[in-house]
Amino acid sequence: MPLAEPLQRQDIATLYAEHHGWLQGWLRKKLGSTACAADVAHDTFMRLLDREDAVAAREPRAFLATVAQRVLFNHYRRQKLEQAYLDVLAQLPPRHAPSPEERALLLATVFELDRMLDGLPPPVKRAFLLRQLDELPQEDIARQLGISLATVKRHLQRAGSATQAWQQLQTQHEHLPPAMHATLLRACVQANAPRRHAVKTLALLLACGASLYAFERRSPWRGWMADYRTAVNQRRVVTLDDGTQLTLNTSSAVNIAYDGERRSIELLAGEIFIATGKDAAHRPFFVGTPHGSLQALGTRFTVRLHEQYASAGVLEGTVAMLTGDGAQRLLLHPGESAHFDTDGHHRQALAPYGGAWLDGMLVARDMRLADFLAELSRYSDHPLACAPAVASLRVSGSYPLADVSAILDAVSTSLQLRRNTVTRFWGHQVVRIELAAR
Repeated sequence: MPLAEPLQRQDIATLYAEHHGWLQGWLRKKLGSTACAADVAHDTFMRLLDREDAVAAREPRAFLATVAQRVLFNHYRRQKLEQAYLDVLAQLPPRHAPSPEERALLLATVFELDRMLDGLPPPVKRAFLLRQLDELPQEDIARQLGISLATVKRHLQRAGSATQAWQQLQTQHEHLPPAMHATLLRACVQANAPRRHAVKTLALLLACGASLYAFERRSPWRGWMADYRTAVNQRRVVTLDDGTQLTLNTSSAVNIAYDGERRSIELLAGEIFIATGKDAAHRPFFVGTPHGSLQALGTRFTVRLHEQYASAGVLEGTVAMLTGDGAQRLLLHPGESAHFDTDGHHRQALAPYGGAWLDGMLVARDMRLADFLAELSRYSDHPLACAPAVASLRVSGSYPLADVSAILDAVSTSLQLRRNTVTRFWGHQVVRIELAAR
């Protein structure tokens, strides 16, 4: 049975009265944030009011959950774009920093470019990127993609709107470094690629009349349905059946899979600390990530998911990094860590204060302000950033993570900076630290 049937606009008020409270509560449990849940619930009903065609509600709660998921897709995509934009700004020399008006225009152009790219099939998008970023001739694009020259021309013609948006960005902001333009274009591609896959999944589930619960199980937000998860700036300690102690850092999620042959933890988001228990059955202990898997050999270690890779650090014992077929590719010993993805790894010394979060602390020693705020953002309800002119100032100290606002005040005072809170799109707050007025 389909989730939807025609519903008149005036009936949206009834839908709101009967189900808004449920939707907000459902989102609060999934997101771990009352404020974010309220924003998403509000925007869900605003999206229904903005629709020109009839909305639907044969199964109202499943329908509202689906719309809310789509709202979240757009929010996270735009948040990722804005964070990429802020990261680029933080690295610009002061002379290149755009004015507030230009920043608004630049961000609007980036969002428009993202919208254009979101409508392109992957082959068209690849041809567009090779042409605009790598500046390859059409003949070289054809050879690299293994397609005919005529097909390349059709792809580039289809990408005409995206090309215009890209040229507009370059023309309107030509005084900015070209590398900034390229970084923002790549951010657009990375932001909308997973969204397209998930939207297709949504459409398939809706066409099949999937229930809300089946939808949740198949959705990309697996962290919401994880065996154990934490909200922003929450830490949680779990003792597993074999005595293993698992500690989840902020915004983390894991699934546990123990059977007669092996013990496995799947890290879905965030960061964890593991102190493995002594298993009477001597079952091997594994940690899986999207970037590769690890085997613990009687140890205490951390694992963290980053944007494009994962990292592991060993405090005690030994951890084996495994290839896709289960073979060892690297052994980590106490005091060692490594960044890894499906293609390779990089061994390095364990950061001296990397485990301070276990004690609820953030420790910085001569850290760039921009890097410090990027780390602190993990524990904040709002993204944190700083003006380009102060990005390279140095921060040192030990800060209790229980009060992020107090940390910002302390850093602002010690560096003689001013703290501003600005509200950007979608009611989303971005806290920026800027030079204090003299």
